[in-house]
Amino acid sequence: MIKSKTEYEDVVVKILNYVISEQNLSYSEFPECTPEEYNEIFYQCVKDELIGGYSAVGRTADGIPHVQKTGTSFVTFKGFSLMDSIAQARALEIAKSAEKKSIAAKFRANISIIISISAFVATLLINVDKIVHNIRMIISYLSSL
Repeated sequence: MIKSKTEYEDVVVKILNYVISEQNLSYSEFPECTPEEYNEIFYQCVKDELIGGYSAVGRTADGIPHVQKTGTSFVTFKGFSLMDSIAQARALEIAKSAEKKSIAAKFRANISIIISISAFVATLLINVDKIVHNIRMIISYLSSL
């Protein structure tokens, strides 16, 4: 059962790919949707002129859409454009997600650097008396040479 726009687009693209590869179209090839949903989506593809070689005859009194094959089926330029726009939209979503992850990773890296610098400064402050003592020892050793 189709529950989102993405699932709907997946079925449309799958139908168009079946037409491109000249495979037989049957709702049994689309387990992701019910036969009624498949018929409705296929009817809409024909009506929106995404697929050629079919005619959207209309609907029966009970609302069931009917499509008639009128020739060799093919994907129209409009169908190819839709497939391309869906692919571009998904690529954009992936890029935005990657950018968000990148920003979060940079933020975590900056926090790590700040913590490391803070730890280094704290270590220097805690051991300042030992550092000063050792510097005096080194200076006195070098002056005795």
